[in-house]
Amino acid sequence: GSSAIELRRLDLVKLLRQVPTIMEASYIDGNGLEQVRLSRLALDVIGASRDRSGDASFIQAGKSGTYFGPVYFRKDSEPYMSIASRAGRGSGVTAVEVNLKFIWDVITQIRIGKTGLAYVVDRNGALIAHPDISLVLRKTDMSVLPQVKAALSASFIELGRSVEDDARDSSGRKVLTTYARIEPLGWTVFVEQLQDEALAPLYISMLRSAMVLLAGLLLAVLASLLLAR
Repeated sequence: GSSAIELRRLDLVKLLRQVPTIMEASYIDGNGLEQVRLSRLALDVIGASRDRSGDASFIQAGKSGTYFGPVYFRKDSEPYMSIASRAGRGSGVTAVEVNLKFIWDVITQIRIGKTGLAYVVDRNGALIAHPDISLVLRKTDMSVLPQVKAALSASFIELGRSVEDDARDSSGRKVLTTYARIEPLGWTVFVEQLQDEALAPLYISMLRSAMVLLAGLLLAVLASLLLAR
Protein backbone atom coordinates (compact mmCIF):
# COMPACT_ATOMS: atom_id res chain seq x y z
CA GLY A 1 0.00 0.00 0.00
CA SER A 2 0.92 3.66 -0.03
CA SER A 3 2.07 3.51 3.62
CA ALA A 4 4.50 0.67 2.85
CA ILE A 5 5.91 2.58 -0.13
CA GLU A 6 6.32 5.68 2.06
CA LEU A 7 8.31 3.64 4.59
CA ARG A 8 10.57 2.43 1.78
CA ARG A 9 11.02 6.00 0.59
CA LEU A 10 12.04 7.14 4.07
CA ASP A 11 14.54 4.27 4.29
CA LEU A 12 16.11 5.36 1.02
CA VAL A 13 16.19 9.01 2.12
CA LYS A 14 18.20 7.96 5.19
CA LEU A 15 20.51 5.87 3.01
CA LEU A 16 21.28 8.78 0.70
CA ARG A 17 21.96 11.05 3.66
CA GLN A 18 24.32 8.56 5.30
CA VAL A 19 26.27 7.57 2.18
CA PRO A 20 27.15 10.57 -0.03
CA THR A 21 28.72 8.35 -2.71
CA ILE A 22 25.32 6.78 -3.52
CA MET A 23 23.88 8.77 -6.42
CA GLU A 24 20.66 6.80 -6.85
CA ALA A 25 18.69 4.36 -4.70
CA SER A 26 15.67 2.23 -5.61
CA TYR A 27 13.28 -0.20 -4.00
CA ILE A 28 12.08 -3.06 -6.24
CA ASP A 29 9.24 -5.13 -4.83
CA GLY A 30 9.03 -8.92 -4.84
CA ASN A 31 7.41 -8.90 -8.28
CA GLY A 32 10.31 -6.98 -9.82
CA LEU A 33 8.45 -3.67 -10.01
CA GLU A 34 10.33 -0.53 -9.03
CA GLN A 35 8.15 1.32 -6.53
CA VAL A 36 10.60 4.00 -5.33
CA ARG A 37 13.59 5.67 -7.00
CA LEU A 38 15.43 8.56 -5.37
CA SER A 39 18.23 10.26 -7.26
CA ARG A 40 20.71 13.10 -6.84
CA LEU A 41 20.95 13.39 -10.61
CA ALA A 42 17.31 13.22 -11.74
CA LEU A 43 13.75 13.61 -10.51
CA ASP A 44 12.49 11.17 -7.86
CA VAL A 45 9.91 8.62 -8.99
CA ILE A 46 7.36 7.10 -6.60
CA GLY A 47 4.87 4.32 -7.38
CA ALA A 48 5.58 4.07 -11.10
CA SER A 49 5.84 0.24 -10.96
CA ARG A 50 8.54 0.15 -13.64
CA ASP A 51 9.32 -3.46 -14.54
CA ARG A 52 12.87 -4.37 -13.46
CA SER A 53 12.31 -8.10 -13.06
CA GLY A 54 14.89 -8.77 -15.77
CA ASP A 55 17.64 -6.63 -14.21
CA ALA A 56 20.72 -8.53 -13.03
CA SER A 57 20.61 -6.57 -9.78
CA PHE A 58 17.09 -7.86 -8.98
CA ILE A 59 17.75 -11.44 -10.10
CA GLN A 60 21.13 -11.94 -8.44
CA ALA A 61 20.24 -10.16 -5.19
CA GLY A 62 17.09 -12.29 -4.98
CA LYS A 63 19.15 -15.48 -5.39
CA SER A 64 22.29 -14.83 -3.35
CA GLY A 65 21.28 -11.88 -1.19
CA THR A 66 23.77 -9.42 -2.70
CA TYR A 67 24.85 -8.26 -6.14
CA PHE A 68 27.92 -6.31 -7.26
CA GLY A 69 27.73 -5.20 -10.86
CA PRO A 70 30.59 -4.40 -13.23
CA VAL A 71 32.15 -0.94 -13.22
CA TYR A 72 30.67 1.35 -15.86
CA PHE A 73 31.22 4.98 -16.83
CA ARG A 74 28.39 7.47 -16.77
CA LYS A 75 28.78 9.98 -19.63
CA ASP A 76 32.34 8.68 -20.04
CA SER A 77 33.49 10.75 -17.09
CA GLU A 78 33.20 8.93 -13.77
CA PRO A 79 33.09 5.26 -12.77
CA TYR A 80 29.94 3.81 -11.21
CA MET A 81 28.88 0.45 -9.84
CA SER A 82 25.46 -1.08 -9.23
CA ILE A 83 25.02 -2.77 -5.85
CA ALA A 84 21.86 -4.52 -4.67
CA SER A 85 20.72 -6.53 -1.65
CA ARG A 86 17.54 -8.04 -0.32
CA ALA A 87 15.36 -5.43 1.33
CA GLY A 88 15.35 -5.51 5.10
CA ARG A 89 11.58 -5.63 5.48
CA GLY A 90 9.67 -8.36 3.69
CA SER A 91 10.46 -9.23 0.08
CA GLY A 92 12.05 -7.12 -2.58
CA VAL A 93 15.45 -5.65 -3.33
CA THR A 94 17.20 -2.39 -2.57
CA ALA A 95 19.43 -1.30 -5.46
CA VAL A 96 21.88 1.61 -5.52
CA GLU A 97 24.21 3.27 -8.01
CA VAL A 98 27.51 4.19 -6.36
CA ASN A 99 29.96 6.79 -7.63
CA LEU A 100 33.44 5.27 -7.35
CA LYS A 101 35.29 8.56 -7.67
CA PHE A 102 36.21 8.32 -3.98
CA ILE A 103 38.45 5.38 -4.90
CA TRP A 104 40.44 7.71 -7.15
CA ASP A 105 40.99 10.01 -4.18
CA VAL A 106 42.34 7.14 -2.07
CA ILE A 107 44.55 5.73 -4.84
CA THR A 108 46.01 9.16 -5.66
CA GLN A 109 47.17 9.58 -2.07
CA ILE A 110 49.18 6.34 -2.11
CA ARG A 111 52.76 7.20 -3.01
CA ILE A 112 55.88 5.07 -2.56
CA GLY A 113 59.08 7.02 -3.07
CA LYS A 114 59.20 9.19 -6.19
CA THR A 115 57.81 6.72 -8.70
CA GLY A 116 55.72 4.28 -6.66
CA LEU A 117 51.95 4.22 -7.08
CA ALA A 118 48.84 2.09 -6.69
CA TYR A 119 46.06 1.18 -9.10
CA VAL A 120 42.97 -1.04 -9.21
CA VAL A 121 41.70 -3.37 -11.93
CA ASP A 122 38.46 -5.31 -12.20
CA ARG A 123 38.16 -9.08 -12.68
CA ASN A 124 38.87 -8.69 -16.40
CA GLY A 125 41.92 -6.48 -15.95
CA ALA A 126 40.20 -3.23 -16.93
CA LEU A 127 41.63 -0.22 -15.09
CA ILE A 128 39.12 1.36 -12.70
CA ALA A 129 41.36 3.54 -10.48
CA HIS A 130 44.77 5.09 -11.14
CA PRO A 131 46.54 8.37 -10.25
CA ASP A 132 46.45 9.21 -13.97
CA ILE A 133 42.70 9.66 -14.50
CA SER A 134 43.11 9.79 -18.28
CA LEU A 135 44.17 6.13 -18.27
CA VAL A 136 40.95 5.21 -16.46
CA LEU A 137 38.75 7.24 -18.79
CA ARG A 138 40.36 5.50 -21.77
CA LYS A 139 39.29 2.21 -20.15
CA THR A 140 42.85 0.94 -20.33
CA ASP A 141 43.23 -2.85 -20.45
CA MET A 142 45.92 -3.68 -17.89
CA SER A 143 45.67 -7.45 -18.42
CA VAL A 144 48.40 -7.15 -21.06
CA LEU A 145 50.94 -6.42 -18.30
CA PRO A 146 52.77 -9.57 -17.06
CA GLN A 147 51.99 -8.98 -13.38
CA VAL A 148 48.28 -8.31 -13.96
CA LYS A 149 47.95 -11.33 -16.24
CA ALA A 150 49.67 -13.52 -13.64
CA ALA A 151 47.52 -12.19 -10.79
CA LEU A 152 44.24 -12.66 -12.64
CA SER A 153 45.13 -16.20 -13.71
CA ALA A 154 46.40 -17.30 -10.28
CA SER A 155 44.40 -20.05 -8.59
CA PHE A 156 44.57 -18.18 -5.30
CA ILE A 157 45.32 -14.63 -4.23
CA GLU A 158 47.35 -13.95 -1.12
CA LEU A 159 47.57 -10.56 0.57
CA GLY A 160 50.85 -8.87 -0.19
CA ARG A 161 51.91 -11.56 -2.63
CA SER A 162 54.74 -10.59 -4.99
CA VAL A 163 54.47 -11.36 -8.67
CA GLU A 164 56.50 -11.78 -11.84
CA ASP A 165 60.16 -10.72 -11.97
CA ASP A 166 59.46 -9.32 -15.45
CA ALA A 167 56.70 -7.02 -14.17
CA ARG A 168 56.48 -3.77 -16.13
CA ASP A 169 54.44 -0.60 -15.99
CA SER A 170 52.27 0.73 -18.80
CA SER A 171 55.35 2.42 -20.33
CA GLY A 172 57.31 -0.83 -20.44
CA ARG A 173 59.68 0.02 -17.59
CA LYS A 174 60.64 -2.71 -15.11
CA VAL A 175 58.89 -2.46 -11.74
CA LEU A 176 58.70 -4.28 -8.45
CA THR A 177 55.06 -4.95 -7.60
CA THR A 178 52.75 -6.66 -5.17
CA TYR A 179 48.99 -7.12 -5.18
CA ALA A 180 45.92 -8.10 -3.15
CA ARG A 181 42.39 -9.16 -4.12
CA ILE A 182 39.31 -7.32 -2.82
CA GLU A 183 36.49 -9.80 -2.39
CA PRO A 184 33.65 -10.10 -3.27
CA LEU A 185 34.07 -7.25 -5.77
CA GLY A 186 36.60 -9.19 -7.82
CA TRP A 187 38.96 -6.20 -7.87
CA THR A 188 42.73 -6.44 -7.52
CA VAL A 189 44.89 -3.67 -6.05
CA PHE A 190 48.47 -3.37 -7.30
CA VAL A 191 51.25 -1.36 -5.70
CA GLU A 192 54.38 -0.89 -7.77
CA GLN A 193 57.62 1.05 -7.91
CA LEU A 194 60.23 1.41 -10.63
CA GLN A 195 62.84 -1.29 -10.15
CA ASP A 196 65.76 1.15 -10.37
CA GLU A 197 64.36 3.31 -7.59
CA ALA A 198 63.31 0.36 -5.44
CA LEU A 199 66.77 -1.17 -5.69
CA ALA A 200 68.61 2.14 -5.32
CA PRO A 201 69.16 1.71 -1.54
CA LEU A 202 70.65 -1.71 -2.25
CA TYR A 203 72.92 -0.27 -4.94
CA ILE A 204 74.03 2.50 -2.59
CA SER A 205 74.77 -0.06 0.14
CA MET A 206 76.79 -2.16 -2.29
CA LEU A 207 78.70 0.93 -3.45
CA ARG A 208 79.49 1.88 0.13
CA SER A 209 80.74 -1.64 0.86
CA ALA A 210 82.88 -1.56 -2.27
CA MET A 211 84.36 1.80 -1.22
CA VAL A 212 85.16 0.45 2.25
CA LEU A 213 86.85 -2.62 0.73
CA LEU A 214 88.78 -0.43 -1.68
CA ALA A 215 89.88 1.88 1.13
CA GLY A 216 90.96 -1.14 3.18
CA LEU A 217 92.90 -2.56 0.25
CA LEU A 218 94.70 0.78 -0.32
CA LEU A 219 95.59 1.02 3.36
CA ALA A 220 96.92 -2.53 3.28
CA VAL A 221 99.06 -1.76 0.24
CA LEU A 222 100.33 1.47 1.83
CA ALA A 223 101.15 -0.33 5.07
CA SER A 224 103.05 -3.06 3.24
CA LEU A 225 105.09 -0.41 1.36
CA LEU A 226 105.97 1.37 4.63
CA LEU A 227 106.97 -1.88 6.26
CA ALA A 228 109.09 -2.80 3.22
CA ARG A 229 111.02 0.47 3.63
